[in-house]
Parts: sequence; structure tokens; C-alpha cells
Amino acid sequence: MVESYRDPVSGQPRNRTVQKLEKLPILERGRLIFKHGGQKYLQPEEWQALVDAGDFTQPDQSTYIGDSFRGAGNWVLLQHFGESGLEQVLKKHLGNKVGAVIRDMVTLQILDADSKLSYVKKRQHTLNYLLDGKQNYGEDVFYRGLDKLEQHFEQVRDTINANHPASGRLLLYDLSNSYFCGSRAELGGYGDSKEKRYDRYIVSYGLVTSEDDLPLDIKVWKGGTADVRTVTRTFADWKEKYHTSKAIWVADRSMSDQDTLEKVKGMGLSYITGLPAASQLALLDQIHEDCPELFDQQLTEFTEDKHRYILCRHHQKGYRREMQNHRNLRKAYEALKKIQASPQNSNKEKLYHRAMKALENYHQTKCWELSFETFQDKRGKDRYRLSFRLNRQQFKAQNMIGHYYLLQTDLTGKELTAREARQYYKSLIKVERCFRTFKSDLDIRPIRHRKANRIKSHIYLNFLALWLVKYIEKQWRSKGITCEVPQKLKEWDSRMMLHEILDQQNGQLLELQWNQGPIAKSTFEEVKAYGEMGRKLPHL
Repeated sequence: MVESYRDPVSGQPRNRTVQKLEKLPILERGRLIFKHGGQKYLQPEEWQALVDAGDFTQPDQSTYIGDSFRGAGNWVLLQHFGESGLEQVLKKHLGNKVGAVIRDMVTLQILDADSKLSYVKKRQHTLNYLLDGKQNYGEDVFYRGLDKLEQHFEQVRDTINANHPASGRLLLYDLSNSYFCGSRAELGGYGDSKEKRYDRYIVSYGLVTSEDDLPLDIKVWKGGTADVRTVTRTFADWKEKYHTSKAIWVADRSMSDQDTLEKVKGMGLSYITGLPAASQLALLDQIHEDCPELFDQQLTEFTEDKHRYILCRHHQKGYRREMQNHRNLRKAYEALKKIQASPQNSNKEKLYHRAMKALENYHQTKCWELSFETFQDKRGKDRYRLSFRLNRQQFKAQNMIGHYYLLQTDLTGKELTAREARQYYKSLIKVERCFRTFKSDLDIRPIRHRKANRIKSHIYLNFLALWLVKYIEKQWRSKGITCEVPQKLKEWDSRMMLHEILDQQNGQLLELQWNQGPIAKSTFEEVKAYGEMGRKLPHL
């Protein structure tokens, strides 16, 4: 053994012998040479000494497989929890224990959505349970966590938005609703159910998203609340909530009455919305009569009563409406023929109201011209016969109008072009996709809670799950990966599981191993291809 050093006087490197290997005991010499890769220099007697000492024999240790935990999708979620800062935000505002509980509930909501009571048992088969030292939670712990989330949700939301400020200037807003299991929910009410469950109580919630698809906020409303009544409270103090100084409020036509638009402008927001159905139809009729040449273009704009309107064409929906108009035309004709042949024709006014009601049912009031012929029956009493004629020009106009829709905005042409306004309005599809994730992947309904605070906390929990899904989706889309995040994580979670390897004698945990089958290995390669291997995923 040689030691290198530098001469303190001359500064030159020097070497000196510390110990000669030949003087060491044979066993220590053999171990030292073998340790430093000198196997080919070992003498026979040194090899024999190592063999006699048992250096090349492995202890006979029998093992068996213990518990299995659903795993790869859960592991990826945990890594994104940390990278996004969501876990730190939850622990900051809710405490370490409650933050961990909400983290576990968000994970289960994404991977295996079910009732909160079932989470008590399901959690024991997740990776969270294993990594937390197999600490059991009772159902009361979950419900206390939900209560604390409801109390501190605004602080959690504000911190998340501060850590991930919205890119772009759009605030996309829309409402949806979900139904309850029972009929005693405090926030429940009857209204226009999106799931067509008119037999159930519903609760409404409004979602705000940014231009880059990340959810910013969610508000909960009693079921049946009108859309326009939710706007003011949702966007009060929007600069502080969403950490942006300039923004454009984008919403559909159900929220675009004049009073709401004035309040939106008063809050400092610009807006792009559609027109309410009745106002849009009346204005389209007017401009078709005054300026029919506007309908020859795909996209145009005009000013009416100092308001800027943008006329947009929707090919697919337009042809669908045209087919519906032809079906309604046929049904209206058959209804009028039936009224014409009716023996109850002694009252002209009743006959007229019957005909108009039939036309209103099929939205054909402007397409038919009605008249009455008078004749006498055998007793000499006056009778009336309905006559009708199709106004073909009006019917063609209605078909043409059906291909168009109107947008309104307070932004000038210099601030926003017509093409940009149409594209921004179409961005509302992002909110619709969030609602689809809520209902299809996260199973937000049916809601099994009765108290108002529990209903809100259930929706807030789904909001956090949605935010994490959209965060991961944003990372994957930047790599060109277009699959749906929840489905892919569920697939990984079921195909790639983590097993405990235990000692046969004392049951001690020796190591953790992923399952070794071909499905697991192909899943491992897929996880690696998605770029998730860089997050210390345990190897096969």
C-alpha cells in the first residue's frame, strides 16, 4: 500500500510505502486484493483462504411475497403532487396530517372514485398506505379532513393560483350541475339537469379556467340557480383571486343579459359572449332583412346601437338545424291538415289559436300564412275552414339564419379582431372538457352528502383532483402525448403492482419489488417513454 503526498518544502509530489501486502495475513491480503478488483492476481492459497472463510457463500434465506399494493399510477401521482407544489400547499393550510389525508383522497378520487366510506378500506391497498408506514385512518378522519378543506379552500385556491399564475388573458366560465342520491340535501333543488335527471335534486357549480387549461376557481350554488345570478359573486375581486391584472370574461349566451354585462364591465373585465336565443334570432332576422349580403361571408362584424357584434358561421350545426327545420316543416304541415279537417270549426278564434299553437311547437310561426274560409252547414250556421300556405322565402331565410350565430364584445377591432374573438369564444370547449372529466373520470355524481358544508367539500375535493389531472395533462401535451390522463394512470395502477418480499423465518420486510410479468414490463417501458422514469420510480 502506497501513500501519495506533497513535499512541504519543495512542493513536489512524493510517494511512500505504508504497508507491504506480503506482510499481511493471507486472509486479509486476499480480501483486500479481491475488493479492489485484483482477482486475477490472487494466489491459490489466497483463493482457498477466502473459500474457507465463507466469503463466496450466500446465507440460505427463504422468502415469501407479502401484501401487494396498486402502484405505478399512484407513484406517478405522488411525484406530480410534489413537483406541482400541491402537497406543500395542502400541508401549509390544512396541517401535515390533514394535508396527507386530502392527498390520499385526491389520489383515490382519480384512480378509483367511490364513496368516502369505501376509501377507508381502499386506501389499505394503495401505495400511499405503504409509504405512510401502514397508518390506518378511520372514516371520521376523512370527514374531518373534508370539513377542514371546506373551511380553508379559498386560501388553498389562492396559493395554488399564486404558484401557477394564469397564462394569457382569458377567464373561461361555465356552469354545470350534478344530482344527489337522496332528496334532503341542503343545497339541493330542482332545475335544468345536465344529466337529464329531473327526478332528483341537483346542485350547481360554476368553473373558471384559464387559457392554458388549468382550473382557477369553482363556486357552488343551490340547484336551479339561474346562470346570470352566479356571475357577480364569482368574479368579485377577480384580480386578487386569479392573480391577473387584465382579463377577458368569456361565457355562453345564458349569462349575457344586459344587466350582467354592465356589472362585468363595472368590475373591470372585458367580455366576449353569445347573445341570448330570443335576442339573437330577432337581430339575425333584422340584419337578414336589411343587409342580406352579410350572410354571404364566413365571418363579419357590424355595429348596432353602439354595440359590436360578430357574425359567425357554424357549418356542422347549421346543416343539423336545416335538417331539423325540414322535419319540423313536415310535422307542422301534418298538424295543420289535421286542424283543417277538424269538425270543431264553429269558433274562428279557437281554430286560429289551435293552428298557432301547433306552429309554435315546431318553431314554424313565420313560415306559414294562415287564412279562413267561411261556409254554412246544413243548419245554416257559419263554419270556418283553415287555409294555409308556405312562405318559401321566409323558410329559406330561416334555414340560412340557422347556419349563423352572433357574438358580442366591448373590445374594439384594434384590441381584438373578429377571428380572435371567435377563437376565444370557442375556447369554452375547454371548460366543457373539464366537466366531462368531472363526471366521467372523477365520478363527481351522484353526490352522497346532505349537509351544505360536506357537499361543498366534496366538490372542492374533485376540483383539486381536476387541477392535478390538468397539470399532468399540460406536462404530457408539451411532449406530444395526447392520451387521457386518468385512464392511463388507472391502467398503469392495475398493471404494475408493488409486492412486499418478507423473510420466511421472522416475517421482516426485506425489499419491495414490482411484479415481473410481461404486462408489467411493457407497462414499465411505457412509463419510461412518458418521461416518468426520471422521478425515481423503483426499477423492475
